[in-house]
Amino acid sequence: MRGIVKACVSGRPQARRLSYPSSTSRILHQRSAYAIQDTTKDTKNACAALTKHTDIKDVPRQHQRPARASAARPFTKKPANVFPSTHLTLPPSTIPPASVMARTAIYLVILAAIAPYLYDRWQALSAMLANRPGKLEPVYNIKSHKIKFRDRVRNCEDVVLDEGMGIAILSCDPGRDRWNTVMGTFRAENGLESGALWLYDYSTPDLPDDEAMKRLQWANFPNEADFHPLGIEFDHATATLYAVNHAQSGSALEVFTIDVNTATATHIQTFKHPLLHAPNSIHALGAGKLFVTNDHFFRAAVAPLLSKLETWLAPPGGSVVFVDLERPQESRVVARVAFANGVAMLNKTTLAVASTSRAGVYFYEVEPDYSLKSKGFVRTLAAVDNLSVDSAGALLMAGHPSGLALISVAKNRWKCDAQSEKEDERLACGCQSPSWVAEWTESGGLRELYKGGEFCSSTMAVRDKARGVGFVSGLYERGVMVFRE
Repeated sequence: MRGIVKACVSGRPQARRLSYPSSTSRILHQRSAYAIQDTTKDTKNACAALTKHTDIKDVPRQHQRPARASAARPFTKKPANVFPSTHLTLPPSTIPPASVMARTAIYLVILAAIAPYLYDRWQALSAMLANRPGKLEPVYNIKSHKIKFRDRVRNCEDVVLDEGMGIAILSCDPGRDRWNTVMGTFRAENGLESGALWLYDYSTPDLPDDEAMKRLQWANFPNEADFHPLGIEFDHATATLYAVNHAQSGSALEVFTIDVNTATATHIQTFKHPLLHAPNSIHALGAGKLFVTNDHFFRAAVAPLLSKLETWLAPPGGSVVFVDLERPQESRVVARVAFANGVAMLNKTTLAVASTSRAGVYFYEVEPDYSLKSKGFVRTLAAVDNLSVDSAGALLMAGHPSGLALISVAKNRWKCDAQSEKEDERLACGCQSPSWVAEWTESGGLRELYKGGEFCSSTMAVRDKARGVGFVSGLYERGVMVFRE
């Protein structure tokens, strides 16, 4: 009884097990096995019950709480911890279930894992949005330019130089309007013109256009009616030219010997290999050894939807393949790259590979067995297409600042007929996809040379540093852009 009275008068809860007179015990034992627990509510209830049977005046004075202002202050002395302390807990309704907490943790882990990927995609796509029609800001860091041979060549994908002879070789395909295996255009039933290789003498002054630009004549080439060239490469030492042919009968590498004096391309062989399922660009290492890129894992002719998803989502579905024409069994994949496109040796030990989907260039160290070891990645301001290296060691690149504009051109290009009476067919021959040219050096970084819409859909830039002249080809453009610095 003494303990209860003391608790009621002093306001301090008691944690000792007590015994009571029968009248009080019946009331308190209905609520708890212990008289008073360490809670304010139970103390009040116990005191209320006690006052029914006990007169407060009967309580000894030493147990009464002094009637002074300080009595309302919080306790500074903690009661003796006779029983284990009772911790404050939230009501069950405010505590998330364990399953919800587990799911939240999983989502956070997934978000942390994909955050770098999302940031990478944003960097690539934001540049494209910034260069959309009406928003593109032109760049002109060249001395002058001129578009030549509009009435001679069109849809030229690639250009290679032989600076010693002062010539350029171009791969051009008018049939690309209706047959583009990369962009997913397959309209051969509407008539398909075959492609060609062109020889351009740019070093002889005052040469008439019809003599400066000559179409190479075929010799012993069985596939000349089904020739749709993309990337080309010229081995100066052996006068051997390699060309990617996206023929209707299947993609292959065509090998020629070039006679510049007679403007003749003599066919040597057609090379096919299971690893070259979507060949795009070539770099020759000599003695029949090549690096060849496959732009996609899913080909547009087989899986058009997956091919588009691969383009936009940028998984490393493309590849770099080491090819030995003399020992095909030694061919193997040496790198995986998202939309692998242009390829060029920056120096004797470093290979550069363009990634169109990621808008950048990968650099690899070439091992003695032609394996590749990653060295780094450089972000660009456009979707890079092809690469070249000039005599000063600068890496030149051309590409597409607005991929959406290029897709729009390719979508309706199959209707192109400049002589048609139908307006939509004449308009389909237009090209509103801007061009972009830049150079990169290790010391100076990336420097834009040209960005604008006067020349359409640039794919390759090459430069004769000694003569101060360069050339740009366009995937869906007429003619060649010739620039000077």
